[in-house]
Amino acid sequence: MRWIVLIVDDHPLVGEAFELSIRAAYPHIDVGRVASAAEAETFVRANASRIQLVLLDLMLPDATGFSALIRLQQLLPDRPIAIVSARADAHAVAMARTFGVASYLSKSAPVSELVNAVGAILRGESLFPADTKPPSPAAETFTKQLASLSATQLKVLTALADGRLNKQIAGDMNITEGTVKQHLSTIFKKLGVNNRSQAILAIRPYLNDMDQD
Repeated sequence: MRWIVLIVDDHPLVGEAFELSIRAAYPHIDVGRVASAAEAETFVRANASRIQLVLLDLMLPDATGFSALIRLQQLLPDRPIAIVSARADAHAVAMARTFGVASYLSKSAPVSELVNAVGAILRGESLFPADTKPPSPAAETFTKQLASLSATQLKVLTALADGRLNKQIAGDMNITEGTVKQHLSTIFKKLGVNNRSQAILAIRPYLNDMDQD
């Protein structure tokens, strides 16, 4: 069975260049490439057993902050996911480490360096820019709480953080307001908060802070 490296990037030229380079460097590996979080989920569901690495750009048209990463981690709990981003400041890298990414790669690096990183990650190595600290115990705990949310609960929480009302969330997701309230109750319990305001304060940095890539 041939392994797959999945590229999730909505920039055609970047994604294509990376794909061609990986194919040339690792002819024994297949490369998949999609341009959105939804396409990534569909691809993963169809090929989960073959995917050995995901290279994820956080700035996707249908994702907010780390929401795409969280969902892919739920679908591929034992496979490495590496962030490949134009943003590589210490805060961004620290937040990604909090979410347990396998590596954090900069798009500004030469393509040859990024391609070499693929092999290193597949060998079990973790690659991060220098001088970034590991996550705090509190951050790790919150990350685990987020990971416990279902896909629907994560969508509800993301909508909540964007300021959507229950009625608006229900309409967007084609569910009833009562169902939204049930999801929120479960979300509050899993996150250890008591109300909407506390949930928004807890999650907003993780969902919105990376949207300036």
